[in-house]
Amino acid sequence: MKLEIEKLIYEGFGLGHDENGRAIFVKKSVPGDTLDVEIVKEKKNYAEAKITKIIRASELRVNPKCPHFALCGGCDFQGIAYADQLKFKENYFKETLDRQKVETQILPILPSKSEYFYRSTIAFKFIETDGKISLAMYDYLDYRHLIPIETCFLQSETAINIMREVVAWANEITESSNLETLRLREGKRTGEYMVEIFTSAAQLEAKDELKSRLIEITGIKSIYHCVVVDKKKGDVKRNLIFGSGAITEKIGKYTFTVSPQSFFQTNGTNVEVLYDLIKKFADVKIGDRVLDLFCGTGTIGIYLSTLAKEVIGIEVNQQAINDAKANIRINKVLNAHFTQANIYDHQQLNNLAIEQFDLIVVDPPRAGLTHELIQQLSDFMDVKDFRLIYISCDPATFARDIKEFEKYGHQLKKVQPVDMFPQTYHLECVGLIQ
Repeated sequence: MKLEIEKLIYEGFGLGHDENGRAIFVKKSVPGDTLDVEIVKEKKNYAEAKITKIIRASELRVNPKCPHFALCGGCDFQGIAYADQLKFKENYFKETLDRQKVETQILPILPSKSEYFYRSTIAFKFIETDGKISLAMYDYLDYRHLIPIETCFLQSETAINIMREVVAWANEITESSNLETLRLREGKRTGEYMVEIFTSAAQLEAKDELKSRLIEITGIKSIYHCVVVDKKKGDVKRNLIFGSGAITEKIGKYTFTVSPQSFFQTNGTNVEVLYDLIKKFADVKIGDRVLDLFCGTGTIGIYLSTLAKEVIGIEVNQQAINDAKANIRINKVLNAHFTQANIYDHQQLNNLAIEQFDLIVVDPPRAGLTHELIQQLSDFMDVKDFRLIYISCDPATFARDIKEFEKYGHQLKKVQPVDMFPQTYHLECVGLIQ
């Protein structure tokens, strides 16, 4: 059918309507496009479609930088200039809050310092096509299908060189069928790189040849062979075949260790912008006690520790806690302490004596908070009106959770979106609840 794209909505879809008024969602389209599209997925009240022909291109459409953009699922918006991406993100962030009837002060979106080459971690699948091994990303229309790629402009040029060397090595070995994933991690401020090769087999063929290829690249600090023990459970056995067990990254005046299993902000070029915003919202006073829930490797808690009397960080992942403790030692921070505990366990949270804190920071996974955790935090806020900083990488779950807090009488005072994911629909935000 012929379709005109009216606007962009969350998850990167362009929205149009067919002759019957049914909503049609089209990935990689641009508002103002007139398109020929083909339905690829039928739902009760809407359909998803793919572009078969651009009849008339929008005035906002630009040529994508990446040759794989048309098929690759890694990017959504390379056909749109970055200034316009920010406007669209700001609009659908506001719409997401409006749908939940959340009324608050929304501050202007903060852009990323880098439109490209910003990712500090990225993963590619291995794929064999016509007897040749290459790296691949998922097809944007079907995540069960892989698209061979040769480059990726979301990561650094050094990372692209690493990709090429790994592919050259993979095409020289005799047994490549057990190769599964290449994952790269980078310290944007330190220039240090970690390479992980995931296989289904316990042995890695020609690992010395792989090592000799990679160590010629400036910045390579760690090379791991990772054996996938149980894909469903995510069990992996890691074997360090070169260098140190972790790399380091800097945020402001602090240095952080980044181990293979620890989470670190994806946009390494913009993390300081995000953390400065968190610090501004937190407004830590001298003598404040700060509770950092979902603390990960302790980066936010340590960043807020300057004026605080004490920072307590809680995280369920023991490896992340180990990294957090290492980060305390590296930065000589004496007033921060990190503990492994299950934040969703009602009793474990009660044991923290939350009423003693002045500020609580939550940075949950994409799924957001649970109803039970929101209720428990709200109960604590009824006893003591502490400040609650909510950092989210999913506006939809953020808006849902804010509406839940409102049921208990606690309001979102202000929120600011931050673009940590240029060229994609994803968006981070920081909110203050009191």
